[in-house]
Amino acid sequence: MFEIEMLPAREGDCLWIRYGDAKKPKQLLIDGGRKATAKELLTRFKALPAGQRTFELLIVSHIDRDHIEGVLELLKDKTVKFKDIWFNAYFHLLNVEKFGAAQGEALSDALIDGNLPWNVKFKGKAVCLPAKGLKRIPLDGGMSLTLLSPDRDKLKKLAPKWLKECEDAGLIACVKPVRRELPGIESFGGIDIETLAKGVFESDAAEPNGSSIAVLLEYKKKKALLAADAHPDRLVASIKTLKKNAKRLKLDAFKIAHHGSEGNVSKELLELVDCRRYLISTNGSYFKHPKAAAMARIVKFGGENSTLYFNYKNDLTKIWNSDTYKNRYKYAVVFPEKKKNGSLLVAL
Repeated sequence: MFEIEMLPAREGDCLWIRYGDAKKPKQLLIDGGRKATAKELLTRFKALPAGQRTFELLIVSHIDRDHIEGVLELLKDKTVKFKDIWFNAYFHLLNVEKFGAAQGEALSDALIDGNLPWNVKFKGKAVCLPAKGLKRIPLDGGMSLTLLSPDRDKLKKLAPKWLKECEDAGLIACVKPVRRELPGIESFGGIDIETLAKGVFESDAAEPNGSSIAVLLEYKKKKALLAADAHPDRLVASIKTLKKNAKRLKLDAFKIAHHGSEGNVSKELLELVDCRRYLISTNGSYFKHPKAAAMARIVKFGGENSTLYFNYKNDLTKIWNSDTYKNRYKYAVVFPEKKKNGSLLVAL
């Protein structure tokens, strides 16, 4: 088995990956969503047999609150064990023992105080790409991860931002968000997919997003790219290295970067992969993701006979379930069951 479950994380990410023997699978956790996500996580953990509460790896991709808050709550429960935890703290950015952004520092303290394994596969140093090439890391049970992001330059650019954000009111995001309630957010009317898909692309330049830990999971010839909030230029460079002489990199799943932000999903990126499953994790709060331009690029350039997997069904995602669009661009849509809105399992 090899499956990815998107858990209820509001506008953020929380991915539970299982692989191996279905009766006793190996498990990974990538990000913890918002604070409320921790309740869901702990309920699931406590339902596991005692012998299955050790995870191969926890990746905290970066310091944005919609990825890190749930992890802070989760680590208060000492029954959950991780063989390794990947997280880049402030001292990893500058190679000095100095601290910065509030929630990043709270997690640093939790890892230190709990004497938890931290960046073990990187000998305690930053989780980042080597000066040349990529880095492939094997895990127990036959899974391997290839690190795609970040590189050292992306991490260095985060350092001053980390310090500056300590001055804000508990927010880690590079721009202080303005809360927007989901109901009535946007009246789309008809979508001009052709115009949106071919519009001018302006890349995400937010430093926290650029520091994201993005990985390629590989298990028994199945491949899943989990992009966190990584910048498209870094992903493009890594994919070009991975695909070598092939026209496209064959993927079985692609968890789209930054919840479907228009600055993280480019035509160039999509045309480098051959994928039939696109995963979008967000409920649309705060920043109204996924953006129409990003989704238009996916259905236009992401390949025919693909499927869009949304872990929330709402006004921002339901519009892509139009038979008109699906028939013209030859794609399908999967939503969670109504009673499980926010949680969607994708088996590869």
